[in-house]
Amino acid sequence: MRKIFAITLLLFFQITSQFAQADIADARTYAEGLGVTVTGIVTNDDELGPIRYIQDATGGIPFYDPDIADLLNPGDEVTVTGEIGFFNGLKQVVSVVSHTINSTGNALPATQVITPSQLNDDTEAEIVTINNVVFSDGGGGSQFTGNSTFGFIANGELAVIYVRTGSPLVGFTIPETPVNLSGIVSQFNGIFQVLARGESDIDGNFVDNIKQTNITKNSFDISWESNFAGSSNLKYGTDPTNLSQEINNPGSTTTHSASLTGLDPATFYYVQVSTENGTDQAQSAVRVFSTESNSTGEMKIFFNRAVDNSFSTGVDAIYKPGSEIIAEIVSYIDNAQTSVDMCVYNINNLSIVVALNAAITRGVIVRYIANSGTLNSALDGSIVPIEFPNLKLNGSALMHNKFMVVDQDSENGSWVMSGSMNLTSNNISDDFNNILFIQDQALAKCYTLEFNEMWGGDAPDPNIFSVKVGDQKVDNTPHNFMIGGDLVESYFSPSDNTTNAIAGSLLTADNDIQFAVLSFTMNDMRDALIDRDNNGVAVRGLIESINDIGGDFDALVAAGVNVKAHPETYDIHHKYAIVDANDPASDPQVVTGSHNWSAGAENSNDENTLIIHSPIVANVFLQEFEARWDGLLESVKGVKSIPGFEAQILPNPVQDIATIQMDLEKTNDVVLTLWTLDGQQLQSRILRKINGKELVEMNVNNYPSGNYLLTFQIGNAITAKQMVIQK
Repeated sequence: MRKIFAITLLLFFQITSQFAQADIADARTYAEGLGVTVTGIVTNDDELGPIRYIQDATGGIPFYDPDIADLLNPGDEVTVTGEIGFFNGLKQVVSVVSHTINSTGNALPATQVITPSQLNDDTEAEIVTINNVVFSDGGGGSQFTGNSTFGFIANGELAVIYVRTGSPLVGFTIPETPVNLSGIVSQFNGIFQVLARGESDIDGNFVDNIKQTNITKNSFDISWESNFAGSSNLKYGTDPTNLSQEINNPGSTTTHSASLTGLDPATFYYVQVSTENGTDQAQSAVRVFSTESNSTGEMKIFFNRAVDNSFSTGVDAIYKPGSEIIAEIVSYIDNAQTSVDMCVYNINNLSIVVALNAAITRGVIVRYIANSGTLNSALDGSIVPIEFPNLKLNGSALMHNKFMVVDQDSENGSWVMSGSMNLTSNNISDDFNNILFIQDQALAKCYTLEFNEMWGGDAPDPNIFSVKVGDQKVDNTPHNFMIGGDLVESYFSPSDNTTNAIAGSLLTADNDIQFAVLSFTMNDMRDALIDRDNNGVAVRGLIESINDIGGDFDALVAAGVNVKAHPETYDIHHKYAIVDANDPASDPQVVTGSHNWSAGAENSNDENTLIIHSPIVANVFLQEFEARWDGLLESVKGVKSIPGFEAQILPNPVQDIATIQMDLEKTNDVVLTLWTLDGQQLQSRILRKINGKELVEMNVNNYPSGNYLLTFQIGNAITAKQMVIQK
């Protein structure tokens, strides 16, 4: 017994001698792989996941051990033994071999007040506070989302806050007014960031959730909320630097409203709201809003591929072949009286260039913006000379807009072109696209304001020293318009939190959602669709690029959302969603524009998006969607084979379990999907890197007897086999 005790004691001393006790500041100087024992106060809970940060009088360091994280609470003093390691540049204790909770309920270490420039190795893993923080995404009801960073400025210096999925801050409205921000300093691949642990780490008086409602030609209402009770005050005017008119409503409330009356149609008003109570005061940034126009509000919508008018509820969707769409665009240019601003990613169509040259000859001011990294062969002047000024912009990302503004100052002659269509022969005639023409002076002014920001001013020629693109732009346009009696929302990326607006639109669905997009990599939209699907909303969707890095197709399929890959020869280039088209009593909406559901579109590209609240427009887009949805099934019924691919269903008829036997000559991913004959998707999966013979089992026990269709998709090619289920 003594011998066993002696051996155990010897092993203990051998192990502990390899893990020297050290102050945290000293431990942070150790090289990777060296053993260490540190003691400190735990400063976070599970809002940051299974990592725990500890801090002593000399410094801070995190340790990672999911097995013991849940045993610890903020204020616990803990001694941890492990090795020094790194995760994406963050120094931490890993391979923990022991831990001891020495005491509980201790006060957290004192918070250091710093500026963003002091987020560095010296403060890493310590609790800090940065005062007078202004979030770049604040305002407009924007909320913190999980697994995301949010920029802020303080002391004239920039930095970011990181919010982890599952954090209490997810869903919290991003403050618009300055606040004091606390949190733990961390880093990710050399970028230092603040990890806020919850709402208590955001301290200050602020007003938020500013909304515009009841928009008319001569008035609108503004409502807002404050995090303390006080009066309701508002300043406004047509010049953002001179808010000469005021509305002051005394009282004590946290929910505020004011009515602006006696306004002019199609006019932008700059508004600043504030709340005070004698002790506390908070004031918003200056925001811009628009009144309704005297315009007709006429809206023309065209699709360049066949639609299904059998789903029409009164207004038929219109199919126009590519040549007619070009003629439509040219007609608006030919009818322009004063100005044409065109901002389109790519163009190879010479007819449009000829029309723009003719407009210049008539004395019309023509300005053109294109993407700098795209061929834009129609603008090179090799065939048709270019007689109008043009810019190619956003070399660091994409100038991905697709819009045109004609005669922005005309009450009934102003038009905005929007939609998903580039001005190339393939995009106009082959790929699946939508294009809209909207007659509204206020919307035309809005799009012109965005164009001027990118152009560097409102002059006929660009000011290259004032050009702003991508993340240089600011949210400086109105977002709400009343057009033809319908609310229309407008957003430009990356300044306007467009993803938040799209996801918010999806989350309003009560009955049904249909969507068709080229690229889908944004988790916000994925989570919104899964949420609605789980709450009984009928969701159907088509995704073209299902194999994009970070794509959400697999996750949607795994969650049971009725989503299909698009197998036809040409691309679904749409970026639209339809909300509650089959529920007119709800709030039917259509999201469309240039904005793919991707991180690039949200964070760096120049994009334009419209959200149209209209049962008529929703039904028009539904007619397009149903043609794609049903056409998808029709397109595979006559396809007999894919070269180098064979498949069998064994047995067939099948009762419970079908064995799918495949044979591929070349390694490929295979999308395997089971359908009813009326186009309902029952199950789908992606089989990665299949080569040679492959056997896959499919459980069909839950389906009734009948005929079904099993499709096999490889790239853009698709074939099908009939499956018979017989109970």
